[in-house]
Amino acid sequence: MKNLLVVALLASSITAFSQKSPSKFGDIPMPDLTMTSYAQDTSASAVVLMDYGKAYISINSVSISLNFECHVRIKVLKKDGLDAADIEIPLYHNSSGDEEKVSSFKAVTYNLENGKVVESKLEKSAIFKEKFNRNINVQKFTFPNVKEGSVIEYSYTKMSDFVTNFPNWQFQREIPVRHSEYWALIPDFFVMEKYMQGYLSPTSFEITPKSQSGYTDNAHHWIMKDVPAFKEEPFMTSEDDYVSKINFALAYINFPGTPSREIMGSWEKLRTRMLESDAFGKAITGSNFLKKTVDEIIAGKTEPMQKVEAIFNYVKQNMEWDGTRDMYADPLKKVLEAKKGTAGDINVLLASMLEKAGIEVDMVVLSTRDHGFVRQQYPMESQLNYAVCLVRLDPKPLFLDATEDFTPPGVLPERCLNGEGLLISAKNTGWIPLDSKTKSRTVYSADLNVSSTGELTGKLNISRDGYDAIQMRTKYHSKGEAEYLKDFLAKKASWEVDKTEFQNLKEIDKSVKEVHELEISEHTSVAGDVIYINPFVIGQQEKNPFTLDKREYPVDYGSLQEVVYTCKFVLPEGYAVDELPQAKVLVLPGNAGKYLYNVSQMDNLISITSSFQINRPIFVQGEYANLREFYNQVVAKQAEQIVLKKK
Repeated sequence: MKNLLVVALLASSITAFSQKSPSKFGDIPMPDLTMTSYAQDTSASAVVLMDYGKAYISINSVSISLNFECHVRIKVLKKDGLDAADIEIPLYHNSSGDEEKVSSFKAVTYNLENGKVVESKLEKSAIFKEKFNRNINVQKFTFPNVKEGSVIEYSYTKMSDFVTNFPNWQFQREIPVRHSEYWALIPDFFVMEKYMQGYLSPTSFEITPKSQSGYTDNAHHWIMKDVPAFKEEPFMTSEDDYVSKINFALAYINFPGTPSREIMGSWEKLRTRMLESDAFGKAITGSNFLKKTVDEIIAGKTEPMQKVEAIFNYVKQNMEWDGTRDMYADPLKKVLEAKKGTAGDINVLLASMLEKAGIEVDMVVLSTRDHGFVRQQYPMESQLNYAVCLVRLDPKPLFLDATEDFTPPGVLPERCLNGEGLLISAKNTGWIPLDSKTKSRTVYSADLNVSSTGELTGKLNISRDGYDAIQMRTKYHSKGEAEYLKDFLAKKASWEVDKTEFQNLKEIDKSVKEVHELEISEHTSVAGDVIYINPFVIGQQEKNPFTLDKREYPVDYGSLQEVVYTCKFVLPEGYAVDELPQAKVLVLPGNAGKYLYNVSQMDNLISITSSFQINRPIFVQGEYANLREFYNQVVAKQAEQIVLKKK
């Protein structure tokens, strides 16, 4: 592609449109140095004073490159804002070793000391590079001598041979941005799809055509001022889905005098390309060295599900996930020998072993929750970052992901519960929902005796299923029992646990259980002849997670939620009930959420039952007010007390 363009424009010597950063590097206005708070958001721990970028194509007689110039200036206002000094620059690379390069790099910290500006320049030795995934390395550095009141500034140019990877631009960050400006110089032989996202509008936008030798650059210019900080809310996917941002997707390249070249393509073409890839489809249908191992694993097993479970367990037991989320695999012999690999390595290996056992297996490629949702109208592989297996056994298809030790067949890790995944199969095409019928479910059951001085003694049973069970088993086995119990009791200073028993820690098809024999010394309040008891010794919804009056994006739980709490209190001798909470039922429209609360008394025994359910994983913005009020009422109900009075 590079040669085609160079030949077509051989006579051209092209320089970028001469727009420059709005501020000269190192020229820091005194009001910015003396600033102690940001007027637009006095709570801000730091503020981006200026964020400038420019992307353009450079062509000469021997090469073509994509260039990205960046100039950023940030004011650190509070101690919490010091992490603004940690900077990462992503660098794309391919399997041939070609990688984007950074040049003209500068980074300086400015501090006002005794009325003078003191500069601290970043040393080259402080810059290092880390692998992020199979195609991206990250160049990292931390500014020197940063403290409250510092201004930090950096600039660089990134040069890339990957001219189709036109950079997006993010106007909004986790801290406010005073001025954000982006120039995208798009040659007219690039047919580019562009789309804005987020809920903020640019302060200004214009397109200016600039004639070059043999073609025209369309200079797109955005400015956004006084951009508020993006506030992360509970139960959301990647913030990258919702921040104000301009995205680019190159659809075609129409070089002068040459046939049009399709870049974006289609999902069908991606499917074909992945099936033909040595690191994906051919690795699954090939890798015949696995046949002997597979035959040993499934020996004596006749039912397809038995074979699937045996192979699934073998891969989980013999492979360790390194935490990298990707879709492709290294040579599977190398992967199996290493006993460690990426998500792509492990799940492609799993698919190949299933195929050797005669199991019909498809792959599903997807975007994990932290990677963002997929815009299906833009068929770009970069939107996808993960692959799982799908086997077709009666009565329904079964997802498999062997990266997690305690995830059973048919259950995707929570990170994968994000819209739909693309089928990569020789027989089946299209998109498949990634929603899960598996719940995050915890049941607390307590039997407690209340003493006349307010102490509680008895037994607490905790049973977990679904994603709650996966999380508990993972934490227990990674930390060990002692550390797990330490974390469990971390915020329970008045608890004394005499004995603990765990059940079904490895039997992932069963509920995982823990039983605690305990004494609680300060859960109740005693005032003269009156004892006040909070009915919830554990599992109480103490705060509403939804604090904003209005939410601009969906609430996405990932999985269905259920928390059940039952408790039996045996009253102390000589005391009677003075007040009991009343029963209550709350139901969201369409039974999307439900809360049941009930209290009963029989002689000296009080029984509490509380059941909280979220029966749908996603709530759109228009449903937010009802959901928020639902939580308000649950919080209020669970705060009500039992009042005992001495006879």
